[in-house]
Amino acid sequence: MKTLPEKGKNAENVLKELEEYARNDYEPHSKRMWGHIYYAGQKELVELARKAYLMFMDKTMLDFTTFPSLLRMEREVVGMAASLLGGDENVVGNFTYGGTESIMLALKAAREKFRKEKGKDVIPEVILPATAHPAFWKSAEYLGFKAVRSGLNDELRADVDHMSELMGARTAVIVGSAPNYPFGMVDDIRSLSDLALDSGVWLHVDACLGGFSLPFFRKLGEKVPDFDFSIEGVNSISADYHKYGFSPRGASVVLYRNAKLREGQIFVMAAWPGYPLVNTAVLSTRSAGTLAATWAVMNYLGIEGYLRLAEKMLYAKRRLIDGLAELGFELIGKPEGPVLAFTSDNLNLFQISSLMAEKGWYVQSQPGSKQLGFPRSLHFSVNPGHADVVDKFIEDMRDAVSRAGKGYPDVTSFDVSKLEIGKGDIPEDMELINELIHSMPPEVVESFFKYVINELIFRP
Repeated sequence: MKTLPEKGKNAENVLKELEEYARNDYEPHSKRMWGHIYYAGQKELVELARKAYLMFMDKTMLDFTTFPSLLRMEREVVGMAASLLGGDENVVGNFTYGGTESIMLALKAAREKFRKEKGKDVIPEVILPATAHPAFWKSAEYLGFKAVRSGLNDELRADVDHMSELMGARTAVIVGSAPNYPFGMVDDIRSLSDLALDSGVWLHVDACLGGFSLPFFRKLGEKVPDFDFSIEGVNSISADYHKYGFSPRGASVVLYRNAKLREGQIFVMAAWPGYPLVNTAVLSTRSAGTLAATWAVMNYLGIEGYLRLAEKMLYAKRRLIDGLAELGFELIGKPEGPVLAFTSDNLNLFQISSLMAEKGWYVQSQPGSKQLGFPRSLHFSVNPGHADVVDKFIEDMRDAVSRAGKGYPDVTSFDVSKLEIGKGDIPEDMELINELIHSMPPEVVESFFKYVINELIFRP
C-alpha cells in the first residue's frame, strides 16, 4: 500500500513520475485508437479546449449565483444542443458530467412524474432494448426501477412490438437509442413515440453517440431516421459533448421537451443550518473547466466546422467498411451512426485485436454472448482523425488477418479459478478472458467481474 510521503516532491519529479506511470498507455491523439477516444484530429482544437478548461478550472458549478458566467455558458451550450436536436423555445436542459449522469437524471425526472400519477408504493418499470446502454440498468438499480429487457428485431433495432407486449400499468419509461453503442443502429423512435403517446408513458432517447454526429450526417445527405424532439412523443434526450461534440471528458447534456418534465430532476434542500442547496445534476461540487471547454469548442467549430469533421468521419467509415469486407469481415447490421461492429465466422477476432495492439492500434473486442445470441465482434468508434490513417490501418489489419488463427479455444471445461490475476494487475491474456465472457452465462460473468474488481484490481 502506497502511503502519503513524509516530504513532498518537487514539481519536476512529480511530473516525471506521472510520465513513467503513463508509459504503457495509448496516446489519445495518435489517431490509432478506435475506441474510448473521440478525437477531431485538430491539435489547435485540443489546445483551445485546454486553455478554456484552465481558465475556469477553479470555479465551481455548485452555486450559480457565485459565478454568473457559468450560468450563461450552461444556458448557451444547452441551447446549441437543443437547436441541433429539433428543440424549440420550450426545451430546457442541463450540463452534466457524462452520459450516465444525463440518463440517471432523465430517469429520476420520469420517476417523480410516475410517482405523482401512480403513488410511491408502485415500483416503476423501465423497458430497455437489449442494446440499451448499461447506464440505464445502473440508473435503474440506483433509483429503484425494475428494468425489463426487450428483444431486438431482425435488423438488431428495438423490437417495438415486443416492447408493447411488455408494457403495463407499472411502465414508467421506454427507451430508444440513436444510435445504440454495440452496432451503431438508430432505433425506430417514431414507432416508439406512437407507443409512448398511446400509453401515456415517458420516452427517453439515448443520443449520447448520435446527438452531435447524426444531425451533421443528415446535412451531408446520409439517410438518418428521425430521432429527436421533432417527434411528438420524445420527452427527453441525452447527448454527450465529449463524444462527437469533441469537448474534453466529463461533458454531456440532458434535454427535456419542457420545464414541467424537468421538475423531478432538481434537488433542493433547505431544512438544515446552511444555505439552501440546489442541484440540477447528480454531482454537486464540480469544476466548471469542462463546461468552459465545451462552450469554447462549440463556438470555435460552429455548423461549418462540425460538417467538415462529419465529412471526414463518413470517409473513414466508408473506407473501413469496404476495406474490412475485402479481408473477410462482415459488417453487423446497417449502421447510420459513426460506430460500427464487424464479425467473422472464420477469424479469431480476439487474437486479431491482440495482434493489432502489438502494432500500436487499439481495437475494442466485443465478446458478445453465446447464451443471449450475440456474436463476437470488433467495435470501431470512427473519428475524424481516422480519415488520415484508415488506409494504413487496413494494411496492418491485412497482416494481422494473415497471422491470426481460425478458431477459438474450448473453454467449456475451463476452471475460472486458474486465472492468474494478481492484486492491482490487469489480466494479460485478454483473448482467453473475452472467450470466457462470450461462453459463460452473463450472470456468472457479472459475479466474477464484481469479485475481481472488488478483491483484486482496485486494491491499494
